[in-house]
Amino acid sequence: MSQRLSSLRRQLDHAQQLLPGLLEVCFERTPLLPGSLYTLRRKCGKPSCHCTRGALHESTILSYRGQGRSQNIAPASEHLDALRTMTGHYRQCRQARVQLRRWFAQLLQLVDALQAERVQLGNAQFRQLRAASAPKSPPSRS
Repeated sequence: MSQRLSSLRRQLDHAQQLLPGLLEVCFERTPLLPGSLYTLRRKCGKPSCHCTRGALHESTILSYRGQGRSQNIAPASEHLDALRTMTGHYRQCRQARVQLRRWFAQLLQLVDALQAERVQLGNAQFRQLRAASAPKSPPSRS
């Protein structure tokens, strides 16, 4: 049983060492924008346009969830780098949150297993103490 306790303690120690790396993204001060940029390619519908021959019109669209609803916005090209940075940091922050949830679940599982092992040890030790201090039964008279 002590081997299992040692293994659980090692796992718990390893898990707790992961926390600073997982929190690193959360400590950043960069602004976050919940959305994503994508390139929209389409035909305009004019029969003589180059898009009818395969060279589609392209525009970059920001799919943004603001004010409680989704919005698709065509931002100015000079803002694309800043928007790309903010949406990228948002994705990183969300991914870090997912990893933190998994880490926390793993940590709780290890703590619960460690506690269960220690309770078993305590119960076994209690039974030994109880058996050692139990009054000896008097010899039966027959």
